[in-house]
Amino acid sequence: MKKFVSILLLMSLLFTLFASVGHAASTPPKLFLNGKELLSDVEPRIEKGSTLVPLAILSEGLGYEVEWEGGPKKVTVKNDSTVIELIINQTSIRVNGEVKEIDVTPPKLVNWRTMVPVRLVGELLGISFEWKEDVREVHMFEKAEEPKPGTETPETPAVGYITAVNMDEQSIIRISHAGANAPGKPKLLDNPRRLVIDFPYTAFIPQLANTIGTDGQAKITVENNPYLTSYRYSQFSASPLTARLVVDLGDDTGYVLTSGENEFAIALMPLSEVPAQPVDPETPTEPEEPSTPEPSTPPDNSADVYDIVLDAGHGAKDPGAYSKSLNRWEKEFNLSAVLKIKAELEKDKRFRVHLTRKDDTFLELMDRVKFAENVKADLFISVHANSYDNTSVSGVETYYERANSKAFAETMHKYVLAGMGIRDRGVKKAAFKVIKETTMPAILIEAGYLSNASDASALFNTKTQDKLAVEVAKGIKDYLKLK
Repeated sequence: MKKFVSILLLMSLLFTLFASVGHAASTPPKLFLNGKELLSDVEPRIEKGSTLVPLAILSEGLGYEVEWEGGPKKVTVKNDSTVIELIINQTSIRVNGEVKEIDVTPPKLVNWRTMVPVRLVGELLGISFEWKEDVREVHMFEKAEEPKPGTETPETPAVGYITAVNMDEQSIIRISHAGANAPGKPKLLDNPRRLVIDFPYTAFIPQLANTIGTDGQAKITVENNPYLTSYRYSQFSASPLTARLVVDLGDDTGYVLTSGENEFAIALMPLSEVPAQPVDPETPTEPEEPSTPEPSTPPDNSADVYDIVLDAGHGAKDPGAYSKSLNRWEKEFNLSAVLKIKAELEKDKRFRVHLTRKDDTFLELMDRVKFAENVKADLFISVHANSYDNTSVSGVETYYERANSKAFAETMHKYVLAGMGIRDRGVKKAAFKVIKETTMPAILIEAGYLSNASDASALFNTKTQDKLAVEVAKGIKDYLKLK
């Protein structure tokens, strides 16, 4: 009960504060917990002088479990020491078996989210508040408690959001997202045959949540397609927060699940065309230790030796884009190209080459950044291949993010074009993590489109890869003004 007593006096003052907010503006306030913004499929709102917030998002961030009983419309929030029971539209609540009356707006249901006033949240969950009128932000802070000896508080994953679910003409279902966690292992079920994929700690943005009907799901029917009859998505669970996608498959339909920049893609195809290698990203039972590449020989402090980091994008459980025409993965091209570039550069003793990965291993983006920083690289190059819904799209793109990388990108792009011999799609600026958070001049090369059959053939052509390696080495020398 200690979490409830310490904040009651503060809440009486806060009620007056938040009551005045309701008249300030119609723009929904932003919600922060312990300094981090909380995003929800239902936005905070101000009604009758009370600021209403989604209980599940808050309670999960504080380590509480949430249970929902549809019949009585009851929500139970609990942790090891506290059980809170609330009924929608009722002013009576039960805390550890004790009934108490509340004198603020009762809980209400909005898009299947239990919304409660911030005053009630404070009383129930032991949170302090700060209202920032100029930016319309509610900042909530959990009161720290002394940990018990020998115990550790498990970290709750951050909530991510699905922003779009669409299928293209190639029968690829694309799930766009903002910070969504990797899906669990897909399940193939029978009677009827269907594919079920769950996204843990993930919700839908309001625009998608509003498409979910009274039956708890949004269903899209697909006609005249040999691979599926429909697909549907739902907010499958509130505790833990789980988004679900179900695809109703044909009897002879297989699939390939891949992940990309802010996107998961499910490519549907005949079972006979599904690659033999495992393609389902899954969280192992025992957490994997991050694969940390070992740097090459330490720098010898010679002013005329340059440290170059080559980063082969993706790897292992993250295969990247997929070529249906060649049945090949992006991660294969990336590594093959990087190894050839390394061999070409090492013909010149002025280059010391470091690889973020030397084989089919997985490496987090931040570990790639740290690796480049640890070896004090002079240049960073990340090699990738692209993909797009429209198979006619093709060509080379070179990306940079920071000002000190622009000249490097412009120089290298000419040579990558010469190596690949395909369409020029230009030099572009984008905030890819590996080129944004490194500090040395850094670029990301998209050497072609695997979704385009012609580009895919060039990408996996040995002679083209050899030429690309020679041209990349020339470009580096040109940028560094080396003869």
